[in-house]
Amino acid sequence: MRSFVSRMIVSSLAALTTITPAAIGAGAADYRALAAWSDQVWRDAGEGRITQPLDLLDGMPLTSDVRGLETFDSAVGRFRDNLAKRDQQKLERLDEVEDELDDSIAEQELLKALGSVIEWHELSEDKTGVMRDARVRSLVAEAVREAELAEHEGRWLDAHAHYNVLNLLFERERTYADDLRRLSNRLVMMRLYTPRAFHDLRNARLVELGEDPLPPFNQTADDWQDRLRGINQSMVFKAIANARRAHVDDVSLQTMLLGGYDALRTMVTTRDLSQAFAALDDPIQRRAFLDHVDDSIEGVHQAGDALDTGDLYYALRGLLEANQSSIDLPRQALLHEFANGAMSRLDDFSEVVWPDALADLQRTTDGAFTGVGVQISHNDASELEVVTPLAGTPAARAGIKPGDIIRSVDGEPTLGITLNQAVDRITGKPGTNVVLGIERAGEDQITEVVLTRARIPIVSVKGWDRTGPGESDWDWFIDNEYNIGYVRITQFTKDTARDLRAAIREMQLDDATGLILDLRFNPGGLLNEAVDMVSFFSSNTTVVTQEDGRGRVVERQRSRRGIDVMGDMPVVVLINGGSASASEIVAGALQDHGKAIVVGERSYGKGTVQQVFDLGGGAAFRLTTQYYRLPEGRLIHRRLHDDDADWGVVPDVTVEMLPAQIGDSLRIRQDADIVDFDGRGRLIPDPDRPNPDDLLTQGLDPQLETALLLLQSQVVIKQVAEPHLVNAPGRRDRPRIR
Repeated sequence: MRSFVSRMIVSSLAALTTITPAAIGAGAADYRALAAWSDQVWRDAGEGRITQPLDLLDGMPLTSDVRGLETFDSAVGRFRDNLAKRDQQKLERLDEVEDELDDSIAEQELLKALGSVIEWHELSEDKTGVMRDARVRSLVAEAVREAELAEHEGRWLDAHAHYNVLNLLFERERTYADDLRRLSNRLVMMRLYTPRAFHDLRNARLVELGEDPLPPFNQTADDWQDRLRGINQSMVFKAIANARRAHVDDVSLQTMLLGGYDALRTMVTTRDLSQAFAALDDPIQRRAFLDHVDDSIEGVHQAGDALDTGDLYYALRGLLEANQSSIDLPRQALLHEFANGAMSRLDDFSEVVWPDALADLQRTTDGAFTGVGVQISHNDASELEVVTPLAGTPAARAGIKPGDIIRSVDGEPTLGITLNQAVDRITGKPGTNVVLGIERAGEDQITEVVLTRARIPIVSVKGWDRTGPGESDWDWFIDNEYNIGYVRITQFTKDTARDLRAAIREMQLDDATGLILDLRFNPGGLLNEAVDMVSFFSSNTTVVTQEDGRGRVVERQRSRRGIDVMGDMPVVVLINGGSASASEIVAGALQDHGKAIVVGERSYGKGTVQQVFDLGGGAAFRLTTQYYRLPEGRLIHRRLHDDDADWGVVPDVTVEMLPAQIGDSLRIRQDADIVDFDGRGRLIPDPDRPNPDDLLTQGLDPQLETALLLLQSQVVIKQVAEPHLVNAPGRRDRPRIR
């Protein structure tokens, strides 16, 4: 499918080479001015001198006398219009949000009012002024009071909702981070140990808010005894001891022990857990255990930095003895919560991977999983709906279609089960069968489909528009007329670099002139795939260094020799706040080496190295041991108490997207990727499927539009101007950035 740019072209480039400057009213001076402007745009962008997207057009020569720029002129005009529309929408939304805030205050809807404050704060240029507003200060104070009261009364969801919005407002200060973590832990524990009570709590909350109730509770997953089977004291001891020895920030044993004790206090004071542990209803036994926790906390404070692994051993032994003589919780549950609490004091990425979750860890980086090849989600009716079958998988071969409802798995109804429960039931060992009960629109009966599980590759490299049923069947060009390519990388798995190279080669066979590499919402993955990817753009250069907490370089990753396939092709990389880890390494390395211009918004700031330790018994420990530093010396990671000066990857050209634009663009992108083909590989037309070109023509993705215009400013001008400058003075070579 040709892009919108193709359909707007009014004259072919082939004809341009036969037209002389005199014939079209433009002389060599006009072309030199265009070429100089094009060079300056690229240079200014690469050196960070473009503070607003429209700055790209500063100094642009008049092009009315130059044939071949009609499409580019149209793109420039649309770009101006779309940015103006965005800015107007922002102003209008700011007014609407303040009106909604006042209405919510008048109606005494606290959470709704705080939601308006969050959006107001996000949209406003004067964020300090928002927080100083008298209405906001009053709402914050009221939210704190309500959160504290709700937690005291055991209304965990209410308390969590209030602490959540408070944390969003004060995220940088982390004022309410500990409170939110505590309430989150209460709910996580309920989901694990008392799932029926958790379901009833959520259902009552929805009904109270006037929403549709949840489907009836359906206990299909393993209970907590199965999930915690095999956990022992040795695992916990090894995890905490390894953390004390090797964590990048040298977190003290005192801090981890306090985290463990706090988690147990949370567990024992979550009254709903008494449905699983009856002794928690006994105030005398509960008080006896909490007295031990309080005494232990006091002892840890007194010992301070003098604590060693011997103290850790006695702390665990004393904890188990106190438990046995009081509330007598199962040892596995006690150790599970203590260890999770201790790890929570390290960082957001260090964790014990318990035996039941080890397979999930391996699946996230292996580049494949064992299943039937369907992407599933809950629809508005909480039914288990097929989003799309993956090409070439058992589900696709069996005729599973987007929109199918999975009513049963191996005869067990799916009504009310969670997505995780559904995944656990559908996946399994390769070669084994699973029976899905499928309900399809227009058919009266449920059809049982027998599928044989197989190894399903995770394809992370995607293009602009689907062209066939295969996962590699893409139109790789966002602009077919000028052959500007587009590639999305959704994560970094085992074959990501290989698949990207194949896409690049396919584009080069079609004379690609530029490339947009979209790393937005990419959470990262395998480091070696990121290094190989950088190697396609830059040969034998530093990609990233790994250093310990004292700033000493432990390892240096360099791009490989001999696989640079991009040459001097202009490249724009797109990032945003969802770009993390490996995607930040790729974007930052290409930026530092002058191989790409980065457009979008500041990245997430996740630049840590995790080492996996074997804890025995099928458990593992993922521990943050190092930080990543980019070639020019920037530390990627946003540490908890750092200021905003230097973390993540900061774009060369910053382009803001409104919340509504982000939501609309994600929906269009997702829906446009869902394409149905018949048995002969022919597209089945779907009038409801959006065209990905809508992202550009409707101004829904100004970051993508900026990237495309930036590349067009190079490619189009080069193709139009350079044929007239072959023998003229001042013919340019592409400027280096940085």
